Amino acid sequence: MGDIGLLNIVIAVALAVVIWRSSMWLIRLLSWTPPEIDPDDVIEVDQAYKCTVCGAELVMTAVNILEDAAPRHCREDMTPVWRP
Repeated sequence: MGDIGLLNIVIAVALAVVIWRSSMWLIRLLSWTPPEIDPDDVIEVDQAYKCTVCGAELVMTAVNILEDAAPRHCREDMTPVWRP
């Protein structure tokens, strides 16, 4: 009976260590902040986008010139809408 009790304690401690380490990893992952954007990399624009899934529209008035990607909505890239 003593060996089974010792085995249970070793398993419990190992499980506690795994849970603690994964919890700390998750907390560090969620507390990460993105780097600051350089104000010189932001330009003014007037571009409209439309979601092809639900039809939501968005007008961008400023964009980061380093990121040349369309915004996402409904997990899909939005398409540019050209207006006169």
